[in-house]
This record gives sequence, structure tokens and C-alpha cells, in this order.
Amino acid sequence: MGDYTKLQKDEAAEIFDFYSLGKLTEIRALSLGISNSNYEVNTESGHYLLKISNDKNHDQLLKEQEILQYLKEEKFSYSLEPIKTKEGELVYRYKEYSGVVFPFVDGIPPGPSDFTCFEIGKGLATLHKIKVNEKLRPHSEVGFGTPEIKVFVNSADCPDDFKETFLDIFPDNLEDFDENLWQEGIIHGDLYYDNTLFDHNKLGHLLDFEQSGLGPFILDIGISMSGTCLEKGRILPELVASYLKGYEEVRPLQGQEIEHLTDAILIGLFSIALWRIKRFKIGKLNPEMADSYKDLLYKAYLFHHRINKK
Repeated sequence: MGDYTKLQKDEAAEIFDFYSLGKLTEIRALSLGISNSNYEVNTESGHYLLKISNDKNHDQLLKEQEILQYLKEEKFSYSLEPIKTKEGELVYRYKEYSGVVFPFVDGIPPGPSDFTCFEIGKGLATLHKIKVNEKLRPHSEVGFGTPEIKVFVNSADCPDDFKETFLDIFPDNLEDFDENLWQEGIIHGDLYYDNTLFDHNKLGHLLDFEQSGLGPFILDIGISMSGTCLEKGRILPELVASYLKGYEEVRPLQGQEIEHLTDAILIGLFSIALWRIKRFKIGKLNPEMADSYKDLLYKAYLFHHRINKK
């Protein structure tokens, strides 16, 4: 899954020649990532993560790294800062590839649990407290909020099951949700629990800011809860409560955010489902995952009907 681009050791060595990181000694492909090829690399001077983008161009990668650099400037401790090339570039170019090099960090991807949800909630709220830099890209360049979802539902590309599930859950076409002026700032856009690393049951790092940008906090909260507050593949209100407790320790939710939290979780599922359709079904990045969006539709269906039975 994480090795779409089959990079040879001599090719990786040529990439590392762009950096002042010492001679490459060892490379290992990692089975991580959906839209990247990831490699663990050792050099004479250190331990690094080499990323090659499989579906983003150089400018898109650069905008992502600008967000990470800004977060480090603002002393956001949970993110990694990209290593610059000898020429001071945040993104390298090699043959037809573009990519990034990061320090390799140790940690354990957690499983869903109350403490996982609590810690990730705190981490996301800390991100949302960072002051806004209007020069950063909007989330809509790389991710999908309610405007993009509604346009897609009415497009010829929309699968029937996506449209039917959406209209079943949101017969008002999200009119009530969209009439609110949501608070905005820097959002992660894809903070599932498997995009984190923990150390001794404490959140260490948030990973994969590929869908980050300026956007509504309520969307980010919904996306994150929809992929974190899970037990046996189902969203549990008890884990949502743990997540919310951690989040509100840093940033209390606003009135409308509390009222529409369930909607936000469901929108989060449709947002990532649409991302998968665009990448895998329409874009054919990985045909084996073309129907992976269906799992998210099923989660939305189960959560919606469970909540409405109460």
C-alpha cells in the first residue's frame, strides 16, 4: 500500500545527494500511506523518512510543507518539520517525482480507545488554537467540505449508493448545517487515529498533513471523530464523549458546533468517502481500493440510524 513507486537504493541515494544528511546506507519500503510511497532511510549521519507523492504535484506538496513549517514557527509540538535541501527547498524534484524528507520519529500507532480519543482530541484542539495565517492554502484545494460534497452528489460521476445514502441521511441537503458561520483556522483534514504516533499512552505526533489547510473546525472535528471514535468498525458515542472531553480541555466547542456534532461526524464520513472515490474510483490511483468508499457509507448509515433510534 505504501510503495506504489518502486524506488531502488541507488535512486534513493541520488535523492539524498540533494541533502546534507550523509551517505545513504540502508533503505526499507514501509507499508504505510495511501497516496504516497514511504521509505525508512538510514544514512551515515541519521535516520529519515523519505516520501514520494503518487498523486500530488510539486506545488501541492510545497503548500503542504509551508503549513508544517508555519506550525513549527508557532511552536506546535505535534507536527514534523520537513528537512530542506542543500538549496533550501522544502520539496525535492527527482526525475518525474516530487517528495519530502523528514526526520524519522519513533512511536506506536494506537488502537481506538478512550485514552486514544482523549489525546487526539487534545491534539486537534491545540492545532485549532494556532493563529490563522491567511497566506496558507484553503482546505478546499485538497479536501472536501459540504459545498464540494453537495456538488458531487448532483454530478454524473456520483455513484448511486453515495447519492442515496447522502439523501437518506440529509434530506434537507445540509441547508440547516450550512446556514451557520463556522469558526475557521488551520485544520488537519484527515486526522484518523492511524495518522498519529503515541509514546507511553501520550500523543507524540500528528502525521500526514496532506489535506491540511484553512477550513471550518467543525468539519475537522467530524472527520477526526469519524475515523477515531471506533470499536469494531462502528462509531461509539462513548468514544465520541472521550474525544470531546480531550478537545474541550483546550478549546471549548461553540453552541452551534455542539448542536451539529452528529452531523459533522456524518459529513466527515462522506468527506473521506468522496476523497477515496476521487483517488481510487475516478482517478484509478489504486483500482483495488475503488470500492473502499463503501465502508464509510456503511459506517454513516449505522451511526445515523443508531443515533435516531434513541
